Amino acid sequence: MPTATAHDEPARAGERLCLVVNPRAGAGRAGRGLAELERLAAGVFPRCEIRCTDAPGQGRTLARAAAEEGFDVVAAVGGDGTCHEVVNGLMGVGLAATDRPIFTVVPIGTGSDLIRSLGIPRDTAQALAIAQRGSTRLADVGRVRCGPEDQPLDERWFINEISFGMGGEVVARVNRSSKRLGGFATFLGATVGSLASYRPQRVELRWEGPEGPGEWEGELSNAFVANGHYCGGGMFVGKGGSMFDGVLDLTVLPPMDLLTSAANLPRLYRGTAHEAPGAFRVAVTRVQARCVTAGSSLLVDADGEQPGSLPVEAQVLPGSLRMRGGWGGAG
Repeated sequence: MPTATAHDEPARAGERLCLVVNPRAGAGRAGRGLAELERLAAGVFPRCEIRCTDAPGQGRTLARAAAEEGFDVVAAVGGDGTCHEVVNGLMGVGLAATDRPIFTVVPIGTGSDLIRSLGIPRDTAQALAIAQRGSTRLADVGRVRCGPEDQPLDERWFINEISFGMGGEVVARVNRSSKRLGGFATFLGATVGSLASYRPQRVELRWEGPEGPGEWEGELSNAFVANGHYCGGGMFVGKGGSMFDGVLDLTVLPPMDLLTSAANLPRLYRGTAHEAPGAFRVAVTRVQARCVTAGSSLLVDADGEQPGSLPVEAQVLPGSLRMRGGWGGAG
């Protein structure tokens, strides 16, 4: 299996921190807590600035500007959607990981699944401590391009996962909701609701990976392409994988009736979904998917956002972003 360079870097004294804040994250908690965030951040980063988004997608613009202005560390303050925007902003700068600031997270959001892979706690003060002195490693990032077929493909990066099939419908439901119940309950409710309405589509998959090329065609309920470990409010779809191994983990789940789906739902949270009858998992460096049935369409989820629908192409970019986290208890 190819291995991306993954090493620890010591934190440098005098680093400049830019906090990219989504004030609407956590049902508005991020916006209401700006004064406390500023106070806590100043205690560990004397050279610190807070920049707030005021529209969807602006996190990408603010992160890119911070990179171009020479900030050493850029933190996403919000949920997984904010992380997605910030990573896309950083990846738009330079050609190598060292051309970009270090990425980290101060979690205030609904999903906040990425922080489980980064070893970052939900407590703001502890997250800021890790932003200052946690381990910095070269992490993989995914690049995704998706349709629909009659339009130019949208291209962006993902740091945690993409999925297509029922997962796209789940994210659509989540993003329409108030999210006030928190990540687990919000995503679980959306998943249960989608079980009854989702109609499986026939999909063709082709991939490349450490074991060589492969292909599959059939109906699916959902497919996950994981870089991190968790998504959907705690679904353990990347168990045993790594953000530093130069591969993505593709998991394909077959169609199931409502009762069977409900019985297998706990597998998603235990990390054993690929062990369900008819499911499989494979390590890939690149994967392509398209709907076989004419006129059919499946939504794509990328880090909790929706860039479009099938067809989709995804590949891993090994060791392309420096990330700071609490791996091994660092920080």
